[in-house]
Amino acid sequence: MDRQLPDLQRELISICESTNLGFNSTSELKEQIETLAERIETLNPTNEPTNQMELVQGHWQLLYSTFGLEREATLERLSFGKLPNVSVTVTNIFQDIYTDGQQYTNIVEFALDSGIKGQVVVVGCYTVEGSQRLNIDFLETYVENTSTNLTESVLFMKTLGMDGKSNLKSTLSFNGWSDITYLDEDLRLMRGNNQNLYVLKKVGKHN
Repeated sequence: MDRQLPDLQRELISICESTNLGFNSTSELKEQIETLAERIETLNPTNEPTNQMELVQGHWQLLYSTFGLEREATLERLSFGKLPNVSVTVTNIFQDIYTDGQQYTNIVEFALDSGIKGQVVVVGCYTVEGSQRLNIDFLETYVENTSTNLTESVLFMKTLGMDGKSNLKSTLSFNGWSDITYLDEDLRLMRGNNQNLYVLKKVGKHN
């Protein structure tokens, strides 16, 4: 491993975490992150990431992206137009990738105006193209309450205009792609459509 790499990684992670998923990033911070990311990508210890999906597999936390998602969003936007137009505040974003069934799932945690918490899950599956690229087919999206409190669960359903207790689900039918430009056991950089940059850190299993 290049001696510079651990220091570059620590610096990148620290700056990314300070931006709160990129919501608080400035043009100066964006430039710093891009410069660090490019340097780290040149030191990639995994030459063909898609041939080592055991390293990609796991539960990842998004630290930063240039995708353009806003902190104050709606369920409709988070679900690609499928869920109700209810205002939410995005609090965290995770990604689960597993080789069993080639699962590729995005999880967006949020809080309602009442403070009740939930998450939007976008379920997909991936196929490998070449040494870096994952093609993703998005299949389904749903929203669920993450509280075990019965009163909060009822209020959550009412806020979303739902009468029953089942998750609100909808099918999806579109695809995208992302190139894995850096990969080790703990850090992953990806470049997606329009060269959007994603910085992800592997964490414990999502509850």
